[in-house]
Amino acid sequence: MEQEQKSAMRFLRWPWNVIIYILLAIALRLFAIPVILILMGLKNKYNPHGIAEGYCLSRTRKRLPGLLFSLLFLLLCVMFTVVFFNDLRQSREDWGMQDYLYLIVSGVAAVAMLLAGIYEGFTSARDTFFPAKSTLAKSIRSQLPLPDEAPPVGELFAMVDNDLRENGEWFDTVAIGNEWVLGDMACRIDRIRAIFTVDKIHHHHTQSGISTNRTLRLVLVDDRWQAAITTFRKPGELKAAADCLGFRVPSAYRGTNSEYIDFLAKDDVERETFEREFRRKEAARASNRAMRDASWMVK
Repeated sequence: MEQEQKSAMRFLRWPWNVIIYILLAIALRLFAIPVILILMGLKNKYNPHGIAEGYCLSRTRKRLPGLLFSLLFLLLCVMFTVVFFNDLRQSREDWGMQDYLYLIVSGVAAVAMLLAGIYEGFTSARDTFFPAKSTLAKSIRSQLPLPDEAPPVGELFAMVDNDLRENGEWFDTVAIGNEWVLGDMACRIDRIRAIFTVDKIHHHHTQSGISTNRTLRLVLVDDRWQAAITTFRKPGELKAAADCLGFRVPSAYRGTNSEYIDFLAKDDVERETFEREFRRKEAARASNRAMRDASWMVK
């Protein structure tokens, strides 16, 4: 059984899995969808967090589906462009305000879809095929003492991977180690200053009734006052991840929902005051730990 799992992981590793998906799509077209879904399920079963190729590198590879969204945006751009030019060629003698509004909306939508498609395609391709320039690599590099002297991306990712491999706890798609948190971006735990959980239920009125969707997010604010936001699927996992980080950084501010917006809006004076109080609490905790360790050694 173990040998079968190892074979499956080798068979489904990057970039062979993508090549297989493309060949299946060319050969079977729409009938390839269930086969591809089965293969993706096997890959997730035997290698759920990317340990075979490294957690960080696996996380950048998961940006590949963004290329499909890019194609969708570009397709919508073509559709809105066709509508725009069809309306533009028509006689406008009998046009009313609504007709001009449709023309403006279709033109703006075409431009918006074009920009969204280019941006999504660029960032997805960059993160997938050039991990050294990925958002994840930049987030790790920027938190080092000397970002300009950061090691190559392999060593950069290894710092996080080794910590998570030895000490990591997984909460949904987020891993928490002793030094790093890996979500959509990476955060150094000793730089975390605030932990927020977002759990909101949104109601939307539709023709068939009222639809609801739930937003679950973990928001981490570091000492640079930058926020790292990761989406969750299960509320229990979100709470567990926040509690775990609260245990690792007990002096961090805890909040919920939109409170992180107010926290990020603090001015320079308020930020300096918060940072001094944070460091005072951390120093007091370190002093108490040292005293407890000393008394234990004496006994």
